[in-house]
Amino acid sequence: MIYSIITVLFVLLGCIYLYRRSKNKSGLPEVFTKKTDTKLTMDEEFNVNRTRKEAQLDELLDKINKKGYNSLSTKEKEQLKELSR
Repeated sequence: MIYSIITVLFVLLGCIYLYRRSKNKSGLPEVFTKKTDTKLTMDEEFNVNRTRKEAQLDELLDKINKKGYNSLSTKEKEQLKELSR
């Protein structure tokens, strides 16, 4: 009986953890939405740009995975070609 209660509590805590973690992943990563007044260093700017490009590439690849390559517009195809370099 006690083991069942402990198991239920751990499952509940795990669900709460996953729910809160998934709330932060909606849309763009926090790096793009966070407002900062400080200037980024070259390394930080490079990493932000790389992360932004990876996010754009992931969105395009997800669309291809769901709807196929032919569902991309010409602009998206050009963007895919540029990002995949």
